[in-house]
Amino acid sequence: MLSGDTFALPCCANASSGALRPLSATAPRPTIEAYVRPALAVRMERLRPTIIAAAQRHNRSAISQMSDEEFAAVIALVLYNENFGWLEDDLVLLRHVAPFYQDLQRHANQRIPGSNFSVWPANLRPSVALEILRHELPLPANRVATIPIAVSGSQIDPQNFSDTNQLLAAINAEISRDDLAVAYLAANLERGMLRAAYEGTPVNWRTLAAWHNQGIVDPVQIRANPTSRDYVRRASAYLPAARALIAPRSSEWPPLAWR
Repeated sequence: MLSGDTFALPCCANASSGALRPLSATAPRPTIEAYVRPALAVRMERLRPTIIAAAQRHNRSAISQMSDEEFAAVIALVLYNENFGWLEDDLVLLRHVAPFYQDLQRHANQRIPGSNFSVWPANLRPSVALEILRHELPLPANRVATIPIAVSGSQIDPQNFSDTNQLLAAINAEISRDDLAVAYLAANLERGMLRAAYEGTPVNWRTLAAWHNQGIVDPVQIRANPTSRDYVRRASAYLPAARALIAPRSSEWPPLAWR
């Protein structure tokens, strides 16, 4: 149940939507290289249990129609896509300097009052992370609902801060940590599920990717928005890598995704 607007979530939304469905035979193939930096590949392998645990906490399967494993793959998909952008598609040399400007944005948030740059690895703005901590879900027409959501591992209670800049700096420090970045990202994707349920739109990996990127979930709006459309197109190239990362390993018994 969401408060702030009086409506109830459906017990089972969009049962016919295909969570993490294979791309259809007629769908256009990705036109980018699914490039994963070696250092990111190592980080993602280390984060695999964290991603799976976050998916188990935040997947609302009655809404998403996804298994926890499928939702974990969406989390991984967003992380892969956020760490390699369209500018690096066009200018290959930028692949080597991207980690440096990512660090610059994080340091700017920490040291320059009022800064609100996106922070990697999830490419999340402190202001969005603050919405999550305040249990807020933006709705159409500038309305906001209150939702039951929590970020596992966060030590921040916004009510304990009298200075907004100090609060945003503390959030910046948390979303810069790999483990907490995953926790915030999973919580944000859960918000995307709830927003889709509110709008009555299908929930799939495209929906959640567009929500994280542009805060929209309606398929028509996603196709009409050049930024979200390109983001989803680029994300499709990372589906095989995301699914491979999360897939149960033969050495795991019971499989990690099912514990």
